[in-house]
Amino acid sequence: MKRSFYLFGCLLVFLSFKIQAQYQWHALSGAPQSYRFDDMHFINPLQGWAINPAYMSFSQSQYGRVFKTNDGGQTWSLIHDSSLSYYRSVGFADSLHGWIGNLADPVFTPDTTFMYQTNDGGVNWTPVTNYTGINPKGICGISVVTDSVVYAYGRYFGPPILMKTINQGQSWITQNMSAYASGLVDGYFFSKDTGFISGSWGNPKKALVLSTFDGGSTWQVRHQSNRSDEYVWKLSFPSRMIGYASIENTSSPSSDTTYFLKTIDGGLTWQEHIFRTDQYYDLQGCGFINDSVGWIGGDCCIPKTFKTVDGGMTWNVDTSFVSTPVYSFGGYVINRFRRFGDSLMYASGNTIYKMKNNPTSTIDINLNQLSCTISPNPCREHVMIQLNQKSGLINVSIINIFGQVIYQGVIENDGLEIDTRSLPSGLLLVNLTSRNQVFSTKIIKE
Repeated sequence: MKRSFYLFGCLLVFLSFKIQAQYQWHALSGAPQSYRFDDMHFINPLQGWAINPAYMSFSQSQYGRVFKTNDGGQTWSLIHDSSLSYYRSVGFADSLHGWIGNLADPVFTPDTTFMYQTNDGGVNWTPVTNYTGINPKGICGISVVTDSVVYAYGRYFGPPILMKTINQGQSWITQNMSAYASGLVDGYFFSKDTGFISGSWGNPKKALVLSTFDGGSTWQVRHQSNRSDEYVWKLSFPSRMIGYASIENTSSPSSDTTYFLKTIDGGLTWQEHIFRTDQYYDLQGCGFINDSVGWIGGDCCIPKTFKTVDGGMTWNVDTSFVSTPVYSFGGYVINRFRRFGDSLMYASGNTIYKMKNNPTSTIDINLNQLSCTISPNPCREHVMIQLNQKSGLINVSIINIFGQVIYQGVIENDGLEIDTRSLPSGLLLVNLTSRNQVFSTKIIKE
């Protein structure tokens, strides 16, 4: 028994090491550097754009700039340079048509144009004026859903305005969101009708997530925090049911406890989880490559990026990020992650980072090739997970609607029977994990 426990412990250490070793970030040697690249957007794994704001308080010679790559980030070209603008967000529908959101606040920039558009891949930009509705004051986020449907939203400190086009920017409709929010920061859309936007509500501002299922005609509140001086800064959905969000705390480093959000029911409910309590950390960028493995980056105070391999239960510094700060306090300042499937990811901060996953081991289990039968479902006293092929050791965890792990076990051959009498009633998430692979399904406990 002791020997089996020892071997199992060694296997878990090995699998953890494999996860750590597999996801390695690299600062692209040909990428530009800045205090921070606020956003980037790729239309495919090779072609993308990155923008940085003015940050004139840090460098009088650095203004809003647009860079472009056609080779997966190996080389970048400066295609646009503004001496006035404070660029916050970027999105492209195809290789020619794109948009840039501008902060448009006189405190930060003399440029009061809230958004620009291009029809030539980013070389030339013109103000967006073809809209009906309320006048936006600034755009912090852009979600390109299809080659025709695009949402834009901002600002993080208000006013909260939503923009939408269904004809690739030929016309826009704007919507005043002050009935729901005090500021808007980010968004994530699964389709042209279904998606989420995030930011803050109230005064003082508190964290907020909203959802729509009818293309923005109506909105539902999905999460509201009660702590002051917080924003839901970035959203990440590695799958349709599992999502994460970073909560930025702007109350100053006086508060050492910081939080993030997680959903396991497709965004219908969100649960707050403690990120860290030992030292203040300014959560901003948030990105997950799959349901369990992800990263959170910050803007200041601690020049580090943190990683989780267990769905947010624990976080550790990712040492594969290498700091190349332009300023002595620069750090990594990650603000945006962009994901392509489960093997390729980009991150923008003080420079552009790339993570490309190329598995080489032949002994690891590929859960994407697995199929299983779970019965009975709904269940009462027990549930049987039966794999349709023998696959060695696989970790099993059951998670409740609050994101808490309420059961852990191991499938040693091809099946596992679980006593469910002590589990809570309702919808439960079942994760089968091997290496970095996660296969998720659901059961209902009656």
